[in-house]
Amino acid sequence: MALSKISNGSTDGTVAGGKVLKVQTNPITAFGDLTLSNTHTDLFGTEHSFTRTVSNSKILVNFNLKMTSLYNAIICMNRKIGSGSYAIVNKGATGTSNGRTAQGTGYTGQIFNSVSENAMGYGIHAQSYIFLDETGEGLTDTTDPITYKITGLSGGGGGADKLYLNISGYDGTNYNYTTESSVTFMEIAG
Repeated sequence: MALSKISNGSTDGTVAGGKVLKVQTNPITAFGDLTLSNTHTDLFGTEHSFTRTVSNSKILVNFNLKMTSLYNAIICMNRKIGSGSYAIVNKGATGTSNGRTAQGTGYTGQIFNSVSENAMGYGIHAQSYIFLDETGEGLTDTTDPITYKITGLSGGGGGADKLYLNISGYDGTNYNYTTESSVTFMEIAG
């Protein structure tokens, strides 16, 4: 029996679907607060790029953000392919359920904290935003760098809404505890 050279787990040189091809984790060490408005504002430190090894693979994106908010904060994930422009991804469900109609505006998440409403307002909370980026989500076949970032938007009309990244929401000289967030990219064969 003749032996065949095995490449990438197959005998014909192709990559088997579902196989993890590459993993990259980037720390997000920036910390501070971001005042939100009615327009999308970049959340500092969250812009990171990933380059695929195979042009038609999928990318599992996991932002593990340590943050809190003051009042109502909307979180959106954005993607840029190569030198193109950013677009919101993970746009959410559409339609109506139990009398509530989805806005379809592309929210990845929403946080509401207030020390007068709940005891969570000052704490640092782990928020995980996971998105499988693939052709059906607008990802094109390319090995150009693909850049992702998080933007914030006021959920209550702007002005008082804030996001705190890697630091507690309590602003005091003895309480400025900090931590570190991360983003992990996992390339998956299509």
